[in-house]
Amino acid sequence: MNRNISKIAAILSLSVTFTMIGQPAFAKTTFTPLKKGMNNARVLEVEKMLDALNFDRKLKVDKLYTADTVYNVKQFQKKYKLKQTGIVNKATYDKLKKTYNALKKKPAPKPQAPAKPAQPADQAVTLKLGSTGERVKDLQKMLADLGYKVTATGKYDESTRFAVMLFQSRNKQTLTGEADAKTYKAIETQHKNNKNQPKPTPEPTPAPTPKPPVTPAPTPSQPETPQKPDTGTQVPLPAELTADEKQMVQLVNQERTSRGLAPYQVDMQLVKVARVKAQEMVAKGYFSHTSPTYGSPFQMMDTFGIHYIAAAENIAQNPSVSGAHQMFMNSSGHKANIVSPTYDYVGIAVVDGGPHGKTFVQMFLKK
Repeated sequence: MNRNISKIAAILSLSVTFTMIGQPAFAKTTFTPLKKGMNNARVLEVEKMLDALNFDRKLKVDKLYTADTVYNVKQFQKKYKLKQTGIVNKATYDKLKKTYNALKKKPAPKPQAPAKPAQPADQAVTLKLGSTGERVKDLQKMLADLGYKVTATGKYDESTRFAVMLFQSRNKQTLTGEADAKTYKAIETQHKNNKNQPKPTPEPTPAPTPKPPVTPAPTPSQPETPQKPDTGTQVPLPAELTADEKQMVQLVNQERTSRGLAPYQVDMQLVKVARVKAQEMVAKGYFSHTSPTYGSPFQMMDTFGIHYIAAAENIAQNPSVSGAHQMFMNSSGHKANIVSPTYDYVGIAVVDGGPHGKTFVQMFLKK
């Protein structure tokens, strides 16, 4: 009996000893999350790491956890797929530390080819149709100040895409209608340079017309010398125009002269481009400002060697010339192109075909 009690005591004693020896394995190191308003050495460490990793928009390395620190922490968390709280918890701190240490191990860049500073995450995003936010609104404001017809809504809509494409065309960039970092920077630079200069007359945006796809068109012929604009009420009509095209030119110029504007001069090179567009719409059975073959009207003009300062396009389908003209004049966007003081030249094509009998294309230019 006494022997058994002794055994139990020994077992209990061993158990206690084992528990005490194992205790450190269950000890936890506490980490206090860093958040806005805090001011300590660990905040300074985090700021230094963020700065080294180029998460540094308005960041001050000063030990004070500000709204700018929160922003840059969120950008870091977003990039590394952590929960975007703006608070540095243990997971965020460990990831920062690991990323920072990995950066330090990289070999220094060669002096002759220094690495470009990384852009803040929001500035690297390409703005396109459907994008929203303050950066879109800033882009729209700059475009509006530069004379493009855009409203600063913060939503990248068709009018914004059109304005960006027009900017790209004028500045010899690839026409995408999207504001990537290069296009955004070019708009920003031009906006700064033009801040103290008079604003150009804004160009009207062609009103969108119902869209239903396009046809390989004939090779354009050599450009012809356009007629010089004058201020008379009538202009000579080239013999190469069809009867329908002459009638449409006369109706358009009557609208202009009745408002005290100079009549449009006919540019036969532009007429031929308009005919290609009209014929393509009939042949391919689509109805849109964007050609599947040539892209936007501006891309198409560039392809055919048309040079311009400003440009616009109207399209319609109707059984008659007078009916199409009336449709244009009843639409504010189309009418604005017809009676705009911005443009000097016109190219009009009327082609038989399409679901409504005839297909009409009007192209306007300022050279």
